[in-house]
Amino acid sequence: MSSGAADSAAPESSVPDPAAAGTGRHIMDEDLARLPGPRRHLDMLEADLRAGRSCVWYFPDPVVESGRADFFVRELTHRLEAVVPVPGVVSRADRHADLASLPMQRAPIDESHQSWADTDHGQDTDLPDDPYSSLLNRLIAPGGSVRPSLAPAAAVPAATLEERLAKELGVTGDLVETLTEQAAAGRTPHVVVVRCWDETSPEEAARLLRVAQATFHEAGLPGHARPRFLLAARAADLPRATLGSQGRAAVHWWWKVWTRLDTEVLMAWRSRSGVTDAADTLLRRVIDAVVAEVCGPDIDRALALRDTWDGGDLGTLRRALSRLLPKPAAGSAEPVPPRRLSTAHASAPDAEIHGAWARGAVDSWDGRIHPTHGHSLLDANSQELRVLVCHAQNRVLLPLIEEARTTLIHLVPGMLRKQRFTLRDFCDKARSQHWRNTDEAAVPDLEELELGGLSYAAYMLALTTMQRHRLRTLHTARNSLSHRTPLNHDELVSLAEVLTTDWTAV
Repeated sequence: MSSGAADSAAPESSVPDPAAAGTGRHIMDEDLARLPGPRRHLDMLEADLRAGRSCVWYFPDPVVESGRADFFVRELTHRLEAVVPVPGVVSRADRHADLASLPMQRAPIDESHQSWADTDHGQDTDLPDDPYSSLLNRLIAPGGSVRPSLAPAAAVPAATLEERLAKELGVTGDLVETLTEQAAAGRTPHVVVVRCWDETSPEEAARLLRVAQATFHEAGLPGHARPRFLLAARAADLPRATLGSQGRAAVHWWWKVWTRLDTEVLMAWRSRSGVTDAADTLLRRVIDAVVAEVCGPDIDRALALRDTWDGGDLGTLRRALSRLLPKPAAGSAEPVPPRRLSTAHASAPDAEIHGAWARGAVDSWDGRIHPTHGHSLLDANSQELRVLVCHAQNRVLLPLIEEARTTLIHLVPGMLRKQRFTLRDFCDKARSQHWRNTDEAAVPDLEELELGGLSYAAYMLALTTMQRHRLRTLHTARNSLSHRTPLNHDELVSLAEVLTTDWTAV
């Protein structure tokens, strides 16, 4: 992580093959649900639903395509009672299938992604037989093609959302009116869950929510007694007018969910092997901090980079990143994140980055808008990667350098060459240039002396050769980090040794 020529001097062989890295270290969804960021996000949704508010929950496209959105919907509904998950008409496995011969219908859900129910307080149960799925099973051959013995025209239109929900509830007649009557009679209100990415006509969900909200309000149902809806969707799944305008419904975005702490906890759970001493442990902490700073909210890439890059200079870090980042789509430009803090701290992605958020290209992380892919970091002419590395090093090392400075100051009275110098002489000599320029007569307190001044007046102290080396190392590192110059690997190794060795050690 040096400057100048060292940026490109490291050999290519110093970057391990990512295909061989991280074997058996795939992130389990169960681990993610235990992290502070997702838990806090789920807590807010749970609180709204328990308070009687329906919720619209927006996810970026990649979170849905990876299956994690389905997982987090399950995690949320496992916390609730009387949950009714409405079976979708599109399976995740077939979301991109080309079934032009079956308009408005898709292949049946495969066994690995079956629709789930939560009617037994968190226990998944099999749904009753679905005549529409059964019909499709007869129409679709195992390989996904239409059976030649049946004409595609025999396909029936998909059941509407209200029809499928009524079937789940065993309701006949007007669905919303029936839900209202049941709630007024004191029955436990249902939580109706609709995964809009599994719907061929998600606008039905928006319409149903609006009708239900108005009906429950007109009936005078108190909040705790109202049936509520949870619509989980991608931004493109619901009509544009629905975004953020559900009236009494709460709108939640998968935005600002991941935090620095989440990444650090994940890396702590996957402890490194071969760490031998305190200095090595500190060096690994710095490397992990750099990985977290560079990858930000992309926790998958953070773990992959941590397994692929074992420290080194900026050149090795860039090469490791280049092998882990996906190839940018032809003709696509990486979004330039806005610099406004208000955008990063907002509860939803701003309009100017809404499309980039939906593609999973940006997120709010650690108080700033962070690109997820970060191809700009690969530009050797850019200072962006250098600044991120310096931020990470500062975060870990500056508090420890300050602690070492404070410890040395407490030892100064006993280290003075008292035959020649007084403590006042030392403080006057070691005062910073700032003090010299403002008040020549003032003598700073001992606790206020900085490393530069301590080093400047070190000749007044009876220091061993090793102690002088420690002071010089601390002073040099502090100056470099203060001027946003990241320390290279050798400097980090030396500083880690200094910070983990006591001043009184020989």
